[in-house]
Amino acid sequence: MATRTRSVRWEVRRRNPLVPIGVGIVGLAALVYAFEVPHRHNIEGDLTDRTKVALSNAGIDADVRFVGRDGTVNVESADQVDQAKRITLDLDGVRVVRVEAPPKAAVPPQPAAVKLLVDAGKVVLTGAVPTDAAHAALVDAAKTAFGAENVLDEITVDAKRTAGGADLAGLGPVVAALGKDTKAGVIDATGGTVTLTGTVVSQEVKDKAEVAAKAVAGTVRNELVVGAAAAPEQVQTQLGALPTVEFENNSATLTQQGQAVVANVASILKANPAVRVSIEGHTDLRGTPDHNQVLSEARAKTVLETLVSLGIAPDRLTSKGFGESRPKVPGTDDPANAINRRVEFIVQQ
Repeated sequence: MATRTRSVRWEVRRRNPLVPIGVGIVGLAALVYAFEVPHRHNIEGDLTDRTKVALSNAGIDADVRFVGRDGTVNVESADQVDQAKRITLDLDGVRVVRVEAPPKAAVPPQPAAVKLLVDAGKVVLTGAVPTDAAHAALVDAAKTAFGAENVLDEITVDAKRTAGGADLAGLGPVVAALGKDTKAGVIDATGGTVTLTGTVVSQEVKDKAEVAAKAVAGTVRNELVVGAAAAPEQVQTQLGALPTVEFENNSATLTQQGQAVVANVASILKANPAVRVSIEGHTDLRGTPDHNQVLSEARAKTVLETLVSLGIAPDRLTSKGFGESRPKVPGTDDPANAINRRVEFIVQQ
């Protein structure tokens, strides 16, 4: 009897060695993702919050976004770009930052603007003209009218200005027409308009000043008051026509020009003894709100004390400061700051 045998073959397949390695890599990536994503979001949120606070403390309102430690900041003005970048990069944890702002709008050339303050036989010149020649012509005209020793020149030359259609040298005859008896007279020449304010001794003087002004510019506003006193609204017009009261930088100390303007305020108040005035100080948006509040109060108080020293009764005056809370115009560039940094005289009815 034949015997049959059966052979069995076992086949062993070898596992690919890359499979467990791939599984390990995927698992590790999952762990890293599970840890890193929430952590990165926490970093981004922290950097965003701290950047917004730091910029706000500097008076900059901005949109802030971080991807990891890289930030993008959008500010309102091109003038804020460098400051915002510096503040953001100073924060711990920030790697890089890109600061963006709307393109700066082109500013049209401004016309020449000057004011001549005539009081008690003296003339103070303030404002800006486009050329040295225009400056010299204006100063020479004032000196011819009142004498060199009676002229204080505070004019600046700004090449960005235009003549504006006014014959600045022709303001000399206007000064002469007002004469040495005019109290707190102001000749305001801006572009093609001349505005006359102050108190004159007669209708004849008022008329002569208007005729002289018409030779300077196409438009003349004659708001001169005849007599010793004016109505409250006329006094307010006179005070509003005065140049800005200037102080030393970041100080409550009056400049020479500021002292001259306050002296003109005193002349107006002496000519109108029934008028009471509130002196209100304002700053621009630079600096902290607390510092600006203190500075505005100090400047208003300085003006009040100066007026008292010039013979104005203290009970006719009050002073207060508003800091940066009441800007006249928006923005933080130099022109806006110059307008917002001011002392206002408000006649109390």
